[in-house]
Amino acid sequence: MRLLWVVGMAGALALHPLHTTLTQLGFDARDRTALITIRVFADDFRAAARGESDSTAFTYVAAGFTLTNADGRALTLAWCGARRTGDVVWLCLRAPAPCGLAGLRVHARLLFDLYEDQINIVQARYEGRRVSLLFSRGDPPKPLP
Repeated sequence: MRLLWVVGMAGALALHPLHTTLTQLGFDARDRTALITIRVFADDFRAAARGESDSTAFTYVAAGFTLTNADGRALTLAWCGARRTGDVVWLCLRAPAPCGLAGLRVHARLLFDLYEDQINIVQARYEGRRVSLLFSRGDPPKPLP
């Protein structure tokens, strides 16, 4: 019996979930808008947002993901929906970015309230650049060059 317990615990440790989000940040030059897509594991997001409605999801995301301009003002995020694919939810946001993405400060804090080992990756593509930012608990906002 003890051997089964040890084997079960070893299996549980080996299957420890990965706590991560991936944000893709782009720019639509036609209407000067930041395009934000966040991939998050559905069960983690449901636990963090404490529900599945669009309004609950948006409230949680807007508190945990921010873009600020050079003056320190937050860009106004607008919800453009969510879709689920298997175990993953794709969240869509937009924000007016009249000066483009260069110089904006990004702060990706989603799920830090739930998991100490949470890692959030932001991949930005704009003006021919590709920039990756990595966020862990306690990190300050990071600039886009």
